[in-house]
Amino acid sequence: MKKKIAVLSATLLLMAGAVSASGLNGDYKGNPIVKVTSNGKPLEAGEVPAMIYDGNTLVPISLLRQLGASVTWDGDAYQVDVKLPEPPTAPPAAVDKSEVTMQQNDAKKLKKYAAAAELYLKLQTLGESLDSARTTIRLTADAMNAGKAEASSLISIAKTSYFKANEMLTSLTKDTTKSVYDDFDKYGINSSQIMFTLTDYQESARHYQLALDYLDKYVRDKKASDYNEYLNNIGKADDYAKIAKEKSSKGYTEWSKSVLNF
Repeated sequence: MKKKIAVLSATLLLMAGAVSASGLNGDYKGNPIVKVTSNGKPLEAGEVPAMIYDGNTLVPISLLRQLGASVTWDGDAYQVDVKLPEPPTAPPAAVDKSEVTMQQNDAKKLKKYAAAAELYLKLQTLGESLDSARTTIRLTADAMNAGKAEASSLISIAKTSYFKANEMLTSLTKDTTKSVYDDFDKYGINSSQIMFTLTDYQESARHYQLALDYLDKYVRDKKASDYNEYLNNIGKADDYAKIAKEKSSKGYTEWSKSVLNF
């Protein structure tokens, strides 16, 4: 008898729960109605509301129309096509113009640092070319003093070597215009140092040319005065070249490091 009472009580509790659920929003054909909201706002139910049926929550497709969905019924295929609205695209992020400008300036600065390093590298190469000319000039003088017949042919080689170096110097001088120097100064690159280096190379080349001229005379006329002038000018040429090469090496090291550490 107690067992029957317990079963009956459980049945009554289930019925009470169902009645309670139905009592919240009413019921439709005996099924508890479910209120559907969107972002906290209730959607208006049509003829058939959302409900709990056989333990499942059923929501009419008509409610989706209120959310912007496109609903199409195909009676022949007995199917419904639902197209949900595309989510709004986020507006493009605001561009920080000051940041863009800073990046552009950094790119220009790095480019100028690289240009300075490249120019100093060319000046180093010019120094090596003048070294080659100097070596040939000295070999010519040594051959002449030793009474060797090849002195005449060596001086032709010395002239060719010098002319090659001088062409390189002329090209570098032509390329480094005032606007180039102004651009370097704008980005903190000391253009005066480049100009001084070129000037030293120009003086070196001028004295090498004089040394060649006097050596050429000495080969032809064997005058001691010509040989002394040759020695005087070759010494000055070497001094200017040494200073210019040191500046070139220092400049290349400085600006190549600036590029790597940028």
